[in-house]
Formats: sequence, structure tokens, C-alpha cells
Amino acid sequence: MLDQLPPGTVPLVSTIIAALVAYFGGKKKEASKKITEFETEFRELLTEQGLFPSPKVKRESKEFVEQSLQDEIEAFDGSSVPIDLYQSDSDYYLPVSPETMKEAKAFNIFQYFPYRPERFDCEDYASAYMTFAAFLFGTNGVGTVYDYSSAHAYNIILYSNGTIELYEPQTGEVVETGPDTDYSLDSGMIVF
Repeated sequence: MLDQLPPGTVPLVSTIIAALVAYFGGKKKEASKKITEFETEFRELLTEQGLFPSPKVKRESKEFVEQSLQDEIEAFDGSSVPIDLYQSDSDYYLPVSPETMKEAKAFNIFQYFPYRPERFDCEDYASAYMTFAAFLFGTNGVGTVYDYSSAHAYNIILYSNGTIELYEPQTGEVVETGPDTDYSLDSGMIVF
């Protein structure tokens, strides 16, 4: 049966079967490792086939993330006032350049979703795009900005050279900070 599958899918099917056997055999840690292996192999297959090419990434520490934000954001000084930083990972896989994130921006399906106040509004768009970039494109270098000063949420993309881009997932555009915009970034919270 497996010999009838396209060549790139055989390891994926084998990994899923191994994960299911481990899970139903009560070995949940082993099953989790196999699912992680599957996710990586699946993303590599999609990249190989040109369907969802993952950007080139470079591994950096959480300290690098914090220092880069201090260097790039005027109002961020590493304290919790006026901008607080929450990091959920100890290592970050940061895209090496804006060019490598072109596909991740082009495949942003969320820009076509309807805006629904209180159900799917700005912070939902930003959280969804952050998760989308991590799962399909293999980078956790996309964060969510909760900009208290402009009462808006959007994404921040941190590159391995320490530079940032602000990204509006509702429109699929890179945006700039400014006093009379939805992107003032004078106070708020950033989640990576």
C-alpha cells in the first residue's frame, strides 16, 4: 500500500502511524516527539514542492530578541513601562531578511477574513497570523503588538539582523509608526 504513495509522503505516513501507535500505547511523550517530527517533515515537503516555502531562519536567544527591540523601538527600554515584553520561547528562529518573508506575507489568508468586532477583530488577526507564520513557515519571529497608545493590535516581525517590520495582518501591508496612525507604539505589550 505505501509503495503506491508519492515518494515524499511515505515518511510522513510512517511518522503519523508511529505517533498513533505511541499515543494509543500510552506513550504520550513519544507521540508528541513524532508529531513534532511530522510537522517538520511536512513543512519541508511543502517547501520542496514550492507550495509553502519556509523562509531561511537563524536561531537566536530570547536575550537577542529583547536587545533588538530595545535598539529598534524608541519607547522600549526593557522595563515593563511603557512597553512590556512577553516571551514564550527560549530560542527564536528569526527570518534572515524581509525578502525571505515574502511568501509568508503573500499567503496571509487572514486579510480576506471579515472584521467582526468582539469576535474577530485586530488582536485576533494578529494572533492568527503569528500562529500561521510559526506553523506553516517555521518562524517564531513574528510577534503580536498590543498597542495601547493607539488601541490597536498588529504584528511585529523581527529579523536575524535585529531589525523589525510592523505588519498589518488585516491588509497584508508593512506599516510605519507615526503619531496619527494606528501604529504609534508609545505604550503597550509585545508577545513573542
